[in-house]
Amino acid sequence: MAVYTLHVPAGSVPGDPAALDEAVLVRDGFSWGAFIFQVLWCLYRRLWLAALVLLVLTVGTDLLMNWAGLPAWAVVSVSLVIVILFALEANDLRRRKLERQGMMLAGVVVASNKIEAEARAFALWLASRTSGAGMPGPNYAGPAQPPPKRPEAPRGSEPMRGSQANSSPGGGSPVLGLFPEPEGAR
Repeated sequence: MAVYTLHVPAGSVPGDPAALDEAVLVRDGFSWGAFIFQVLWCLYRRLWLAALVLLVLTVGTDLLMNWAGLPAWAVVSVSLVIVILFALEANDLRRRKLERQGMMLAGVVVASNKIEAEARAFALWLASRTSGAGMPGPNYAGPAQPPPKRPEAPRGSEPMRGSQANSSPGGGSPVLGLFPEPEGAR
């Protein structure tokens, strides 16, 4: 299962079917296209600066390592590491480009392929129109709730010391961690 992010034009009303005409779905994680066709992948995705930086980095590293007299296996391994790191970050570069172009992150879905991801993302987007609530954004953590209050010790009480702190509430054997009672026999 892969994670996909749905990007729609900024200012789109949740549930608006017209926003899906310009929606973009981006897969999270390793990009095989970016791994195999590095600079061509950047050019196809219109990531001009990334293509230039990648080209300068790979050619510069190759020339520098050959000038230093390193063996061919070292040059190939460093180039391979650069390509793997780029393939891991390629889709994040694409997401950042979409944000700069005015696309907003509208949702995240998990699916086994792109077709299923589109169906799920579009269904969630359209369902947000009928429910009256938008899809939760990327930083949505649920409804705000105050933190639970800690019980206060009565005034004048002293903190537990020594074996008192390691014994169970009933006065039995020591307890480890957050468990209130030692576990009995099974």
